[in-house]
Amino acid sequence: MQRRSSVTASGGAVDRRAVQADPAYREALVRRERRDQARDLLARGPELGAELRIGRPDLPRTFDDGGLVDLNQVPESFIAELPGFTAVIAERVVSARRLRGGFLIADDLVVFAGVRVEVLELCRDRLLFPLR
Repeated sequence: MQRRSSVTASGGAVDRRAVQADPAYREALVRRERRDQARDLLARGPELGAELRIGRPDLPRTFDDGGLVDLNQVPESFIAELPGFTAVIAERVVSARRLRGGFLIADDLVVFAGVRVEVLELCRDRLLFPLR
């Protein structure tokens, strides 16, 4: 029986079955699916998203949205916890949000808050900008 593997950037082989069996990998896939489901709920009705507190880790809630963050609503401290973000970046985001009245798309963070593209790409799939 042949093992399925691929080659990493460093030239080493990766056993795909071992990766797929890893609980952290499976959990990441589940969280991605939850984010997709939460986005679908928001698209059907923003009022339901508000009731479920989608993208609001700063509020008490029971609905698992897979780790989405509404950058137009959450406090600075939650923004600073995003992958690649720091307290300084979070402060710039909140300042730009206040001046602009919010963001429409993720790329607004690069243009108006000076977030580096590389940093944005680390968490783009977790960000929300729902209409209010």
